[in-house]
Amino acid sequence: MAPTTAKVLHIINDLSRNGGAQRFVIDLVLPPPEGYEIRVITLDDDNDFREELEAQGIDCFAWNTLTLKQKWQLLRWPDLIHGHLFPSIYLALAAFGKKRIQTEHATHNRRRDHFWLKPFEYILYWRYNVTVCITDQVKQALESFVPHWKKHYQVILNGVELSKFSLQPKPSPDLNETIRIGMVGRFHAYKDHPTIIRALSQLPDNYELHFAGDGDRREEYQALALKLGLQERVLFHGVQEDIPAFLDSLHLYVQSSSVEGFGLAAVEAMAAGLPVLASRVQGMTEVIGNDAYLFDVGNDKMLAEEISMLCSVPAAYQEAADYAVSRCQLFTLQSFRTQYYDTYQRVLNG
Repeated sequence: MAPTTAKVLHIINDLSRNGGAQRFVIDLVLPPPEGYEIRVITLDDDNDFREELEAQGIDCFAWNTLTLKQKWQLLRWPDLIHGHLFPSIYLALAAFGKKRIQTEHATHNRRRDHFWLKPFEYILYWRYNVTVCITDQVKQALESFVPHWKKHYQVILNGVELSKFSLQPKPSPDLNETIRIGMVGRFHAYKDHPTIIRALSQLPDNYELHFAGDGDRREEYQALALKLGLQERVLFHGVQEDIPAFLDSLHLYVQSSSVEGFGLAAVEAMAAGLPVLASRVQGMTEVIGNDAYLFDVGNDKMLAEEISMLCSVPAAYQEAADYAVSRCQLFTLQSFRTQYYDTYQRVLNG
């Protein structure tokens, strides 16, 4: 008898190169493991990975281009549906009688700010067989919000393909050269880019800020840089396909967020051998694991002081770079994928 193939359908808002949850899905499905047939639905036709996915036998569908019959057939196809982000996680509920898992990507979302949504959220977490949280702090926040379905919640840490990065601590910079600070991420309110821009205004003129990413707030942040007279020192590179190369061009990485689930970009920066500073929020504190490399949310003065100290004290810089390379070893892609596919089998086997 031929071995059984498990059919898994992923549903996500989009697959742009500009988001952590999108990168999460690609890392999970490429390459597809033996014994699985995988398809992906995006709510719209924003899919930067279509060629890569289809080259490895993963069919991609844009929900807004399908007929009603095609939508029905696609939702009836899988053995298991994996939902990511709102509103995609609600679309998965339309597939009656299917096994479902979802991934909780953050410690907070705007839905939790509206009490009238609580009954719908209660139903949502009830109807998913498993909700996977990307850190313990994400799980704790979810348990506080919807405690009734704790038995459905588990933790699987995100992972990074460490071999793509140098895994060699960067040498401390020469204070007479240009010192390049960077951040990777979507220009979204939860990614607090303005704090880094304001911190740069408190640093010497040979410090530069490099952003990889794009989003609705790009013009707002460009205007802030102009207002502070930093337009020549804040560089907007747009979405970068080669993140390892971008990180290799930096001396220090900052992850400034007001809300964060995991901070995959920060782990990639660690793997590139960069000292990493991050805002003190749930999710990031668990990933960074050392209070010496955290700053208070929105505190540009504190961030500027920490950047200056690391870059001007070679021993402190080297200690931070060594720590980063050591710390990133906790978050391997192999472990991440193994735990997810084990969870799929557990759900499929009832």
